[in-house]
Amino acid sequence: MRRTLKPQERQLLEFLISVNAPLYRTDVARWMEQIRTCTVREVNVQYCLSISHDEKSYGGWENSKTLAHELIAVDEGVPVLIYAIVHNTQAGFVLHSFNIDRLDGEPLVNYPEAGDGLMIVERNKRVGGADLCHLYGGSGS
Repeated sequence: MRRTLKPQERQLLEFLISVNAPLYRTDVARWMEQIRTCTVREVNVQYCLSISHDEKSYGGWENSKTLAHELIAVDEGVPVLIYAIVHNTQAGFVLHSFNIDRLDGEPLVNYPEAGDGLMIVERNKRVGGADLCHLYGGSGS
């Protein structure tokens, strides 16, 4: 069933876009407008959200990519990976999914809050935010 983003989902997705903004300057305004008006649906699990868009995608997954900066949170001592996937379209890249994965496979207990308590990673290396390397296992900056 399609629904609008919940306030906490919107805040976290906006934060994820903001930490990626320096890398995707030409796409940020489109993404912010997209999440303002989009609907989402849960795919298999509660925190894997498919994001609606009106653009025609090119082909399959070969025209998709994960945003370069991902976020790491902690839920009951377990690392949580937060990321978005974009699809290439005629208008440029559009948000396709927003995912929050607790890395032990268990259901999320506490929804992550956007802000300084999250670690920003790129290619499994910390590039900013909180230092959670001791929990996540990624390399330091």
